[in-house]
Amino acid sequence: MHRGVVQTVAAVLPHMASQRLWDPDSEPTAPRATNAYADLGFASMSSPVGSIIASPNPQNNDEDDNDVEWELQNNGLYIGSYSRIVLLNALVPIFAITTFTVLAFLPDLAWPIADFPSPYPSSFPFPLPQILISSAFFSLTHLLRIPIFSLTSFLLPLQYASFASTFIHVLITNGLRLASLVILQVRHTMDYPIPTCQDPAFRTVWWLSLNFAEVLAAIIQGYEQLALYRDLMVPEGRETEFLERIKSGSLDESEPTLENPHSPQQEHETFQDALEDGETRSVESRIDRGLEKLLVIKMRDELEEVYGLPVIKIPVFISCLQRFNSIFLSIGFTLLLSAAYLRSPLSIPLLDISIQLSSVPVTDQLKDFLHATSQMHSYDSSHIPFIITTPLVLLLHTSLAVLHTPTLLPRVGVHTAAYVGVLVGLMSFFAGLAVWGALS
Repeated sequence: MHRGVVQTVAAVLPHMASQRLWDPDSEPTAPRATNAYADLGFASMSSPVGSIIASPNPQNNDEDDNDVEWELQNNGLYIGSYSRIVLLNALVPIFAITTFTVLAFLPDLAWPIADFPSPYPSSFPFPLPQILISSAFFSLTHLLRIPIFSLTSFLLPLQYASFASTFIHVLITNGLRLASLVILQVRHTMDYPIPTCQDPAFRTVWWLSLNFAEVLAAIIQGYEQLALYRDLMVPEGRETEFLERIKSGSLDESEPTLENPHSPQQEHETFQDALEDGETRSVESRIDRGLEKLLVIKMRDELEEVYGLPVIKIPVFISCLQRFNSIFLSIGFTLLLSAAYLRSPLSIPLLDISIQLSSVPVTDQLKDFLHATSQMHSYDSSHIPFIITTPLVLLLHTSLAVLHTPTLLPRVGVHTAAYVGVLVGLMSFFAGLAVWGALS
């Protein structure tokens, strides 16, 4: 069937390589990488490239540089070195590893305890269960993003589907945080009646909150997004050359990547280009390559709609702040929810209480003692902390998540969203330490 379509295209459009088309329905406001259509027969949009090249003004070099950069971006090209950008973004995983290292040793340095018996076998030592459970739950919530959005889009209008899917995802994420406490039986292994940093349960909750999988997935996703711009980088000093080639319509999208002509991948691409320029060039291979380039263009456009700017224009400092926010928000929210849950009678193992009380004779003195104890510690073991904390955590988490939706993030800006995340992350982090008595 595919070969039949190719034959039809070859019969109907024999002059496809020479005739250039223009789509009148395309949006002129969004920057498009128009040079990516070269193999399909499309030409670049008309632009004031000639005026920029033919009328240089030595007295206004800065303005000329801005015009050149604007014209390149208007044609989907960006000044800079892709290898340099990748090297700079290596600071993000280095920063994440350093942060995790400091946080891993922080409980033992700041809140040491005399004895920490491990309830796990030697073949499955602490903190391996905590890391595996938190990573598994993150993977589950991450995979549920698209099905949740598809379901809400089917039931609600598109402008409300994004917010509804975000809230459902936040609800599932925090519900799984509480479920991890139940799976690990944190309340059963507590040495103190209320949450405290001197309890071994504090270490369990702490390692549950270190979201290694989330940060790792974000770093990998960041490099995948940068790879979409690999073929669009113009080496510094060759801006005028590429503008002239845009004007003449001879620019090929794969040529800006020739920063290292000796790499095997680029030699393979050069060999393919030589074959395609020859007589053996087939319509089928041209269509396949064109579809691949169009897919990359579509992915870049979707990313720019989400962020409001090209990914390569996001500073490395902001990317580091985003990883900082995800780490500290996870720790803060987990500490807050766990402290409220462990204070609630919902977490008390009723089976253990019934076994202990069955062996104790009920007397009037015991009844008076239990009544006095319940009055004295009515807040320490009640539903009030859980009822207050859970909606607050959901509200904060939902607000930050909505701030990163495609509806609001381009308006607010990536920088503003990162700074707000820092404030909320630090606030929740220290609030979580306070409810566990780590600041007193």
